[in-house]
Amino acid sequence: MTGIHAPFGSKEWLASYGQLKTWHLSLLVLYTAIAIVNVQDQGQSDPTLIALASAGLVAYPVIGWLAWQGARRFEARLGPLPVLVLYLITMAGLFLVATLIYLVIENRYLVGGF
Repeated sequence: MTGIHAPFGSKEWLASYGQLKTWHLSLLVLYTAIAIVNVQDQGQSDPTLIALASAGLVAYPVIGWLAWQGARRFEARLGPLPVLVLYLITMAGLFLVATLIYLVIENRYLVGGF
């Protein structure tokens, strides 16, 4: 994250790419743990809602990876730390919005209206 990027396919590029994947996987574990606790508290067993939540958990790291690739373009102008902070804030906001959307869908599904 120094603003100087290694050539595609080089050992340095592979090492930084591997670190990014490890970092995203650790973040995914954290968010998955939060989601599991949330699902256990609610005691949901409806297959449709479980599939919807699972699709969101699969899509989130993909969106995170794409967002990180986009954020790295601003690293030279802003610096690595501000880019990382903005990225983390954005991803946390996305997680919050996705959770709220899921809760609205769940409420509509269980109460009626779908």
